[in-house]
Amino acid sequence: MVRSLITVILICIPALVVSQPIRASLDFEIGRNLFARNWVSAPSSTMSDDGLGPLFDAVSCANCHVPPSVPLGRSYDTPPGMVIRLGNANGTGDPVYGYQLQTRGLQMQMVEGLPDISFSDMDGLRQTNLTLHRMGYGELASDTKAALRRPLRIEGVGVLARVPEAEILSRVSEEQSQTGITGRASWVLNENGVHELGRFGWRASQPDLSGQTEMAFSRDLGMSTAGQSAAWGECTEVQTACREAPHGAAPGDVEISNEIRDLIVGFLDGLPAPDLASVNAQGERLFAELDCNACHATLHLEDGTEVRAFTDLLLHDMGPGLNDGIREGDAAPSEWRTPPLWGIGATLRLGGLLHDGRAQNVEEAIMWHGGEAGEVQARFAALTREEKAALANYVSGL
Repeated sequence: MVRSLITVILICIPALVVSQPIRASLDFEIGRNLFARNWVSAPSSTMSDDGLGPLFDAVSCANCHVPPSVPLGRSYDTPPGMVIRLGNANGTGDPVYGYQLQTRGLQMQMVEGLPDISFSDMDGLRQTNLTLHRMGYGELASDTKAALRRPLRIEGVGVLARVPEAEILSRVSEEQSQTGITGRASWVLNENGVHELGRFGWRASQPDLSGQTEMAFSRDLGMSTAGQSAAWGECTEVQTACREAPHGAAPGDVEISNEIRDLIVGFLDGLPAPDLASVNAQGERLFAELDCNACHATLHLEDGTEVRAFTDLLLHDMGPGLNDGIREGDAAPSEWRTPPLWGIGATLRLGGLLHDGRAQNVEEAIMWHGGEAGEVQARFAALTREEKAALANYVSGL
């Protein structure tokens, strides 16, 4: 509908010839604006603007994922856009609250709960403490765990989407033969019962940007799409007031059309990768010598172009220190997709590293590594203070 309006305007100016590059640029800008749009509750006087909630965590995509064009004028203790993931070791959500705690609600809607986030010291490392209160529907189930998730950076995600599946899978045997590290692919079962390679999200639980976008609309904004068609978002059967509230779509329709979804995906797909500013030769050498690049690897596109995202897009067992008790998709509670390191300086300014922002700097993030990365962590711990600083400065500049 949004793009159709622009098309009508162009048709009304017969002398204007729209080339493919102009059309692509136009779609990119429309997608950017949709990414930043604040959605509103239904019913709304403006069509295609409504459907937010009834329970939600954000009113726009940009609430959580700071667009790369926005200057970071301050540093944060707790990353903006943090959400609370719910689940258990079996991979199911809470029977009442689902897979994510919604902390905001429309008028007359009782929020699911509110978080208190604090930090404490554990063997010289900062750890995150999460306490939930004002729980609207009683306590969580006895086996439900709650854990924080900070938003991932969006720059370069389109490049990662274009890495061939064969390139990612080739890393599995290569890592095992060269380093003994046992990264594995995340296989996601789609709606047609076919397994697809997961590559997006903290646990590689989504195979493509469309799926990732649809899941965010459902869980973060409470809005329906073709792939996540419940008009009430993630509200469970127990939450009758949420399910009975007004929604922004007619029966059988969805609140976010495929056209709107695809424009947002097109914007994400077109974002350039971050510039790599690091020129620390000593740090780069140590990064290789310690085998950090076994997981934080350089991938390649179909034409051989290097993708210096410093990730293999595989799952790795990171040990008990990073085990949050929640299975997600194909990933066990201690398994995480290798997060890309490009743009990590901006990530640090947004409130810390690792999935919950607990690490205040690169050195802390490395020291939290365990499991498959235990030997790398031990080798890092044995470096001199100067060497640790050189490696940390190199990674911080990526």
